[in-house]
Parts: sequence; structure tokens; C-alpha cells
Amino acid sequence: MSTIEKTTKLAILLALTVGLATPEALAWGPRAKRTISGMAMQVIKDEFPSVFRPGGMTGPNYEEDVLRGTDAGYAILGKEVPLGNDAETIQAVSNQIQLLRDVRQYGPSSYFAYRMGVLSALVGDIMMPYGFVWNAEDERIQQRMNSDIEANIDGFGFNPRQMQRYYLRDPREYFEKARSFYAEDKRIIHEDYLNGAGFNGFLAKSGPAYFERSVEAVTDAWYTVLRPEGDASQPSASRRALAWYFVDEMNYLLTVKQNLNQADKVYNNFVEVNPGLPNAFDKVGDMYYAFGTPDTAIRGVREWKTAFDMPASDRAAIASKLTAHFMKEGKAFLESAAKPGSKDTDLPNALNNFEQAMEFERTNKELALMIEKTHKAIAERKERYETMVRIIAAAEKTQAEAEKARLAGDRGGAISTYRQAIALFSGVSNEFKDLENTSKESTRKLNKSINDTINEILDEASDVIDKGEKAKDNHEYEQAIAEYSKVPTIVGVIPDDVNPQLTQDKQQVIELATRKIEEAKVAKLRYDEIKKEAEEAAKRGKKGGAAAGGGTAAQPAAGGAKPKK
Repeated sequence: MSTIEKTTKLAILLALTVGLATPEALAWGPRAKRTISGMAMQVIKDEFPSVFRPGGMTGPNYEEDVLRGTDAGYAILGKEVPLGNDAETIQAVSNQIQLLRDVRQYGPSSYFAYRMGVLSALVGDIMMPYGFVWNAEDERIQQRMNSDIEANIDGFGFNPRQMQRYYLRDPREYFEKARSFYAEDKRIIHEDYLNGAGFNGFLAKSGPAYFERSVEAVTDAWYTVLRPEGDASQPSASRRALAWYFVDEMNYLLTVKQNLNQADKVYNNFVEVNPGLPNAFDKVGDMYYAFGTPDTAIRGVREWKTAFDMPASDRAAIASKLTAHFMKEGKAFLESAAKPGSKDTDLPNALNNFEQAMEFERTNKELALMIEKTHKAIAERKERYETMVRIIAAAEKTQAEAEKARLAGDRGGAISTYRQAIALFSGVSNEFKDLENTSKESTRKLNKSINDTINEILDEASDVIDKGEKAKDNHEYEQAIAEYSKVPTIVGVIPDDVNPQLTQDKQQVIELATRKIEEAKVAKLRYDEIKKEAEEAAKRGKKGGAAAGGGTAAQPAAGGAKPKK
């Protein structure tokens, strides 16, 4: 990459960092740190073009993870990495480089890129006078430098000073050579800030040079991590360091990337290298538990239990977390058991969780009370269940009596008894889902049986009307009227509050029977009149026939034929 190209890239990176909200840094300010990492990413591409873009333009992009690590800075390394003096900071660089070289074998990842950003922040501050300070006076100078450089960073440029990258076999020697200016420059900068010149003194010219040297040093550190050929004299990272690296990677994947699947894969690497660190398993449990899903909560508890059973673990602290978890779960099941439609397993699950909690805190009085409360709730629930079973048994017995009455032809009694059974089933509460479902299904069948019985009654009424019609056709009007008159009695057993449509059908068949009675009465009168007329005509014919030689008297037409008016 040419000098012009690198200068152009720097300008773009500076523009991108404007307005970015980033954590407070120590030496270089947040924009400067990001710009150093961004420029180093461009330079390292000459040697390793796909290091932060594995798979090329179509593959994953880890460049933002580098910048995120730069923002976080070396504070994330924690107390495991002492930075109490200059020698310790350089040793930290050496250790971090070797650690990152060792984890390369597990393939490129977003967290590897993140830690390269952390390394960038560490190296950049080492290269900066007042990058690390350990007294109040130096800290005041550092803060003023930080503020001034952030305000003037847009004027910094980058012109590569070296065409070949350096492999840091001995970081102490490397930084001693790269910072030959260090002590004298600190003295001059200190005097400038004391006499009021501040940034406009020596730092105005040296600041851009520090920036360039920081980019070069970060790129060399990354090159040392990435170069396939190592140095036999350099020791490998300890299993302890590797284990904590993977713990931190899982944390990053869960909290920042929200990538549970990848975290599970990294867990296998963690188990492979873990030399038996109970606090590492404890931390993994914290991370999975905090992820916030039921499955990851179970996973977190599993990791806590693993840590709890290991020698030298902080059993009291882990026990407290396990107790809190099982207490919370037990209370949730107990609360669920008190709601309508609760599951049969709620109370046993509550008791199980409380008893598990008791395994870790046997003197917990609240747990003892919750266990006692749950036992009582189980007994009361059992009693309520048995009561509901007895109600269902009584309802089913009543239903059987209704069926017997129906078969015996006592449909009115059957309907009344069916309704009694429904009333009994309505007494079954919704506390027990299986019994509630039995009650609902039985009630549905009973309502159908009532409707079927009513239809049978209506059919019987229709049959009676048909009988009346046949009797009327045979001029048996009294018999017809008697049949029609049965209808109100037959359908009278149909309750008026069962079904609006069936009630309407009942009324219609009563009205039909009433109308048929009136029609039969009218037909009977007409028939009697015709019969009387026929008899009188027959008498007249008989007298006339005797006089005229005898004729046959007229009779009513067969089959109920009606005379014309």
C-alpha cells in the first residue's frame, strides 16, 4: 500500500471516529486509539489480507470487533494482568502476544479480533509518553495531553517509516529501542505543561510522531501474533491463561454478539484446556444464567454445581446462588399452582426446588417454611381433587339414570335428569385441567342427549298428528281429535329454556295440533250434515220408489267424499 493510500485511509478513519461514544481511555483518547487500530488494520493487510475478514468480502467482518476491543482497552484484562510499572506493562504485551498466538489454532473469531484491539490499546499507550502513569502529578499531565491530542487528532498523518515488519522476540528490547526518545520527551512535555505552553510546545510536533510510532508498534505486535513461524525460545501460554481466555470469549459471545451457538462451541475448548479452575466454571455459570433463557438458566446451574463440587471452590458464594435460583423457581411453581388451570406437576416441582435449595442452605428458615407450606398445599390440593372426582362420579351416575329413563320412554324424566347431571358437572372447578376437560366433554354430550330427546318428543308428536290425520280421513273424527289432543301433553315436557329453536318448534307443533282439532270438528259437522241429508234423501227415495216401482236411496260418497255446496 502506498504512502498516499495510507494517508487517505487515515483521513477516512478519522472522519469515521468523529462523534463515536466510547469509554474513557487512559493515554491516547478514544478517537486516537480507534484511529491507531484502524490504520494498523490497513497496514497489516499487506502481510495478512484476510485476518479480520476471513473468507474475503463475502465472509464475516471482524473489523468492528477490533475497534470494540480498542474501546474497551486493557482494563478488561483485570487483576490477572498486573500493570503496576513499566516493566509489567511490557511483560503484559509479551504474555498477550503469546496467548493470542496459541489461540490462533482455534480459528479466526470475533473475540480474537476483539483481543487484538485490546492489544492495540495496550501497545499504543506504551509507545506514548505519559501513556502509563503511576503518580498524581503524571496523571494530571496525562489528562491534559489526552484532551489536547483528541482536539488536534484531525491534523495527524501517517507515513510508514519501515517497509518490513518486526517480530517481537524480546518485547523489552523492542520497546527500549522504539522508545529511545521516551525519558527526554517526558521531561520536555512536563516542562511545557508547567510553563503554560502545553500542547503548543514540543507536543505539537512530537504528537504526530508518537501517533505514527504507535501505529508501527501495534502493527508489529499484530504481526508477531499472526506470523506462522514462532520462536522456540518463547514459552506457550499457560493452561490457566487459555482457560480464562475462553471464559472471556464466551462472555463476549453471550453479552455482545448474542451468539449462544458459538459460545457452546467455545465451551468445548474451555473444558479441553481448563486445569481445574472452579472459579472459571463458576464464572461460566454466571454468564449462561444471565443470558436469560430457561435453557441457559439450567445450563448456568449445571456449571455452578460443577464448580461447587470442585476442590478449593468458593462453596459459600456458589451455594448462595444455587439457593437463590431454586428458591425463585420453587416460588414460581407455587404461585402457578394457585392459579386456574395449574398443572398437576406445579406443586411437586415447587417442593423439589425448595428441597434442592435446602441442600445448599440447610439452616435457611424461609426454606423450611416454604417446604411446610408446599406440603400443606399438596394435601389440600389432593383433597380438592378427590372432591371433584366425587362430584364427577355423582354426575355420571345421574347421567346413567337419565339414559335409563329415556330408554323406558320417560323422556320428560330423562330431560330433567340430564339437566341435574349438567348441574353437577358445573360444580367441577377449573383447577384441575383433566377433570375440567372431562366435565366439559360430558356436559357437551348431555346437552346433545337433551336435544336428541326433545327431537324424539317432537317426532312422537308428529306421529300422533299423522294418526289423527288417518282417523280423520276415515271419518273417525272423535278419534282424530283425541289424537291431536295428545300433542300438548306430549311436548309439554320440553323445557322452555333449553333451546330457542326447539322451544319454537314445540310451540309450532302445539299450534298445528290445535288447528287440526278445529279442522276435525268442522269436518265432523259437515260429515254429519251430509250423512243426515243422505239419510233423508234415502227415506224420500224409498217412499217414491214404492209409488213408482221402487228405487235405490242415495248414500254418502265412499272414502269420505264431501258433497258440493
